Amino acid sequence: MINLLKTNTTIAIIALLLLINACSTPGYKIEGTFENASGKNIILEELTVRNLIPVDSTTIDKNGKFKFSGDLEAPKFFVLKTGNSDLVTLLIEPQENITITGDANNLFKTYTIKGSEGSKLVKNLNDVLNKNMDRVDSLGKIYKANVDKANFASLKVQLDSSYLKIITSQQNYLKYFIQKNSSSLACIPALFQQISPKNYVLNTTEHFQYFQMVDTALTKKYSDLEQVKAFHEYVKNEGKRLKEKVLNDKVLGIGAVAPDITLPTPEGEELSLSSLRGKVVLLDFWASWCKPCRNENPNLVANYLKFKDKGFEVFQVSLDKTKDAWVQAIASDHLTWKHVSDLQYWNSGPARLYNVRSIPANFLLDEEGKIIAKNLRGDALGAKLTEVFSNK
Repeated sequence: MINLLKTNTTIAIIALLLLINACSTPGYKIEGTFENASGKNIILEELTVRNLIPVDSTTIDKNGKFKFSGDLEAPKFFVLKTGNSDLVTLLIEPQENITITGDANNLFKTYTIKGSEGSKLVKNLNDVLNKNMDRVDSLGKIYKANVDKANFASLKVQLDSSYLKIITSQQNYLKYFIQKNSSSLACIPALFQQISPKNYVLNTTEHFQYFQMVDTALTKKYSDLEQVKAFHEYVKNEGKRLKEKVLNDKVLGIGAVAPDITLPTPEGEELSLSSLRGKVVLLDFWASWCKPCRNENPNLVANYLKFKDKGFEVFQVSLDKTKDAWVQAIASDHLTWKHVSDLQYWNSGPARLYNVRSIPANFLLDEEGKIIAKNLRGDALGAKLTEVFSNK
């Protein structure tokens, strides 16, 4: 009798512990009512750093209602969608019970949400951006309607000014949003908002302090989250890039004396960039295999012939791999100026020295070897040379 009592007590305690653990398991619930959605399939996906992962799907009933639920131990981004373009982004915390409504025909602009502060922040971000994007679209329509008219030049000035005001307004909103909510994951999409494809509202060059602010707050609060780790790595790399840029600007900025280069010519003789002091010199990086470089060479030839008797010289550094290809391209393109190369391709010493990561790239130097302009191509080169030599 005693043993049976002990056994029953043990079973009861285990059952109680399992019940407590089951009740305390973090999770979420989503309940929604959409207009114009009866019979539609609705999908819930997790938005990770790399891709979208299917989580669940269901059919919206005849009253436009649906439900989702699941386990959740840490905040995550989700996407709720009834079509490829008709979607809502959610930022869900554990134990949130969310209610969402909207019109399935225009879900992105009509949905409302309750029970999720993170999702409300994301919605607020999207609402403000949508309003400003609509304003930009209106300017674009005015631009297209008047591009062929006589007063277009003055109108364009007004449109450019209006566009700048819109961008500034969106930037100021995002700065305020980030300062107020720096420890929310919603700040990550805020920092990467685009007013048009690849046209980011904020950027690390001008607004790095806001990236740092969010990184510090999120790393402190959510150090183990994948999104936070990835964002932290991004901010760290951007910080390194900006430091390199500052150093690069000191060494290669306008007004700096160009670092000297000494390399073999096609004839095997050593030639230094500094030996051309007293002339205006275009230091040009190119290669025989570089199509844009070859396309630009006729423009260099035309400007060289026009200004060489006034004191203009070209010092061209090739990133070729072989001497034959280099020399053949020189002859083929009629390049009659100074040429040097170490034939090291992208391992070229001068290319690394001048932080050249793509070609063609060039630096215009004055008679003292100081950098006065960078990456002049097409008409811009001729215009700058005309300006330089008109003052002599």
